[in-house]
Amino acid sequence: MQMNKNGIPVQTKTARQQRANLLEDKKLRMKRYVLIDEEAEVEIVVPHFSPIVAVLEKDGWRELK
Repeated sequence: MQMNKNGIPVQTKTARQQRANLLEDKKLRMKRYVLIDEEAEVEIVVPHFSPIVAVLEKDGWRELK
């Protein structure tokens, strides 16, 4: 914790900002999948390592590149 000029403790970054910075540092690759049905087109974005990718591919979802 840092102190300001009056000796009062000041938090420079919030916990949320620190977690967001960590995620940005890792640069998670994402995959986009689409399912086109008779009446609708649905698109989702999941991390490339997600176990749901196998389920999506079995159910007819196509990866957008």
